[in-house]
Amino acid sequence: MREFRLIERLKRLIPRSLQGGIPIGDDAGVVSVGGQSFLFTTDVIVEGVDFKLGPGGAPPEQIGRKALAVNLSDLAAMGGRLLAFVAAFGLPKKLAGVWTERLAKGIVGTARQFGVRWVGGDLSRSDRVFVSIALTGEARRPVLRKGARPGDSIYVTGRLGGSLLGRHLTFTPRLREARFLTRRFRPTAMIDISDGFIQDLGHLLQTSRVGAHVELNWIPVSAAALKGGRPDRPRALQAALTDGEDFELLFTLPAGRGGALEKAWRRKFPGVGLTRVGETVRSQAGKIVWWEKGRLLRRLWFREKGFSHF
Repeated sequence: MREFRLIERLKRLIPRSLQGGIPIGDDAGVVSVGGQSFLFTTDVIVEGVDFKLGPGGAPPEQIGRKALAVNLSDLAAMGGRLLAFVAAFGLPKKLAGVWTERLAKGIVGTARQFGVRWVGGDLSRSDRVFVSIALTGEARRPVLRKGARPGDSIYVTGRLGGSLLGRHLTFTPRLREARFLTRRFRPTAMIDISDGFIQDLGHLLQTSRVGAHVELNWIPVSAAALKGGRPDRPRALQAALTDGEDFELLFTLPAGRGGALEKAWRRKFPGVGLTRVGETVRSQAGKIVWWEKGRLLRRLWFREKGFSHF
């Protein structure tokens, strides 16, 4: 069974009365207390799936960094302010020593960098290494996936594709950028790109009940994707569309605000790209219509699939 079909089946088992301020399905859960919205998210990274050990594998400091950073990216996508987290480790006995201390140092360094408190956790013996972090934050107006309206512009930050060549361990969660967006421009919907551009755009469109027109030539392709795809640029574009773990922001904004955003962005974040890639349209929920060099693409030459755990 595919990952997202399984998630939908599990969601149906949870009564609405047990869910938070919004239905389950965004980058973080929302619970409202005394007029304040608190955000909760959790991610687990697993040896052999999210990182490799041994010769040529990831050092424990980078594994720890990634474990926290993927959660920070979730809260960025909700426009959240960080509060605290707990961490649980599953470890083979042979790694329960200096290696684990190095893992923890990677988490501590990332927590210091982004100003979030580590308030507890758990340890267990496991055949494979895994790190599970649960993070909480707050937001006055959480940005959800469901707010996009027909005619909104679709933007992405940074460049996409090729993350598994190394950036999936070293990426910077877009917390500063998300805070700037939510305070100054109020995106109508937002998500972080963890499972690939096509798949995550589909989640946003489906939840917002709109479709989209996307121009392939506007997709910002990373240097890593180009390097991996040389001399075949279409392969690089395929990577930008479907590779997981970019952890860039994908958001929608009323079209009239785009010019002001782009001008302000260049001043505020000169080292971080911002690209308009298309617009939302009144259409079948989740449907993407592709354009290439200004022409409607009637036959797709690329696969419309992203990452799935199953």
